[in-house]
Amino acid sequence: MGTTEKVAKFIVDFDYASIPAKGIEQIKASIIDSLGVALLGFREPVGNSVAKFANTGNENQAARLLGIGTRTSALDATLVNSVFIHALDYDDGGGFGHHGAILVPPALALGEKLKLSGKQIIEAYAVAYEVGYKLLRGLGEIQTVGGFHSTALLGTLCAAAASAKLLGLDVLQTQMALGIAASFSSGLQQSFGTQAKPLQVARAAQSGVLAALLAQEGLTGDPNIFEEARGYFYVYGQEQSIIRSLTENLGKPLAVAEQEMHFKEWPCCGGNDEALTAVFELLHESEIRVDQIKEIVIGTSWRPPGPVNRTRPQNGYEGKFSLEYTVPTALIDRVIDLSSYSAEKFARPIVQNLMKKVRVVWHPDAADKPLRLQSEARFVSIEIVLDDGRMLAKRQDARTRKNLRGEQVYAKYRNNARIFGLSAEKIEQSVAVIKSLETRADVTELIDLMCT
Repeated sequence: MGTTEKVAKFIVDFDYASIPAKGIEQIKASIIDSLGVALLGFREPVGNSVAKFANTGNENQAARLLGIGTRTSALDATLVNSVFIHALDYDDGGGFGHHGAILVPPALALGEKLKLSGKQIIEAYAVAYEVGYKLLRGLGEIQTVGGFHSTALLGTLCAAAASAKLLGLDVLQTQMALGIAASFSSGLQQSFGTQAKPLQVARAAQSGVLAALLAQEGLTGDPNIFEEARGYFYVYGQEQSIIRSLTENLGKPLAVAEQEMHFKEWPCCGGNDEALTAVFELLHESEIRVDQIKEIVIGTSWRPPGPVNRTRPQNGYEGKFSLEYTVPTALIDRVIDLSSYSAEKFARPIVQNLMKKVRVVWHPDAADKPLRLQSEARFVSIEIVLDDGRMLAKRQDARTRKNLRGEQVYAKYRNNARIFGLSAEKIEQSVAVIKSLETRADVTELIDLMCT
């Protein structure tokens, strides 16, 4: 049995009963977090632009757009809802990338179309997350160094895996879905800081659904797409890839229960999170006057610029992907929130002046390490040099960066839903549905609550 067939068989045979309690709770947290940021994202310019292209107007269509409730096809609903989720870069991460934006939209679209249960949604999410995490570990770092965006590159296959499970495809059909999806895979880091970033994530989610639907209809792809000489692993991993790691211990342990999902405190690229954690700790520990700052040196374990690639941001949206903007803004306002990346906040002279004092460098502790170790031991150091010669310093590892947990994720959802304008009654009803999702017979019940 080849690698692709083994993965397909794992997807088909996977059962809800094999998901540990922690995995179920993390999946539910990812869904509620995704719903909350989607309610805000549909009002963003990128959300409005993409929603205009959805084929709407037919009340018999299978799926709905979050927030507004407009009916469209399962494919268009997947695309638009994924853009909504990722529009603000406020959605979850971990595993293979922004997994909520990849896996929640297909689950909701197909779930509504087929009237699927909460257990089926959780099951499909868990198996797709596993496939994605194993793909990430097996490919190595060359895909990232080569400029690919892992969420989009891997997400197409993950969405196909989830969709195949939700559609009940057999092993050969699932192999075909993976083969088709691999041909759709792409996504570039250079798009970070532009509206193409949420779009490329959404296209990955949509393409995965399309691949599974086409496979269901008999369309073929290469059934051995992972292992062949010109297949997925060699093209994107080159000699660094270790294909056996894709199927070794597949599901043992299950990644969604073993890995810690990252739920964001701040509405910006997660590449800022170590630096922001360090900055807010320094602000708590010391009195820092902005007018006394002479220089801010930020040392990163990744070779700059890494994911925060907008070193000279021209607007607030680019500022989400810029340490040079986010760190000064945090020091000035002592908070990072939804308003931090507005045009008004970005244009302030005090921000523009402090940005000129930021220097981002490749930290010497990481510069000579292999790429995989740089990624696994991710950290940021902050050094704030003051006019009187003092230096305030903090080093922050990714493992202990700020990360919302448990009820904090639900509190974030409540706040986002309230800002959107969802009624208090609907907010609490939706929380109740998510917390008991495994007992719900039809996911449509949840979508009803998300639509005005």
